[in-house]
Amino acid sequence: MTITIRRGRVEDASVLHALAVQYQTGREAIGRDEFDVALDNVLRHRDQETNVLFVAEQDGRVAGYSLLTVSRLLHAPGLTAHLQEIVVDAEARGHGIGDRLMQANEHYCMGRGVRQLSASTARIGSFYNHRGFEPVGEHYRKVLELG
Repeated sequence: MTITIRRGRVEDASVLHALAVQYQTGREAIGRDEFDVALDNVLRHRDQETNVLFVAEQDGRVAGYSLLTVSRLLHAPGLTAHLQEIVVDAEARGHGIGDRLMQANEHYCMGRGVRQLSASTARIGSFYNHRGFEPVGEHYRKVLELG
């Protein structure tokens, strides 16, 4: 089994949308039109490196992705990054794909001089705990009713 990590591309849209639907965390799943707008925004602004999309391929088939945002915060020195999403296809879990995506994100951050990497999860805290992440607070979310 070969796992390859690369940057995301527009050609990945269909399979990434299917993975994003698996990621659903309590709200309704993202529709394809909204997903396409979000993916276009991530890819179009790639040169600014604020949103970093990595794709994991297992034996040539897309099996997961991660989305990282890099920014400066007012309370922390230097660049910070937040792992917004990390998704591995349900059928591909347990083969090290999540580990490889985490390694790619950490390597990217260290190369950019990012001093802090954070992640929020409601699912598998142990995935982060055994990779050196420490719980430092609680994550809150409010779904806003628009219109």
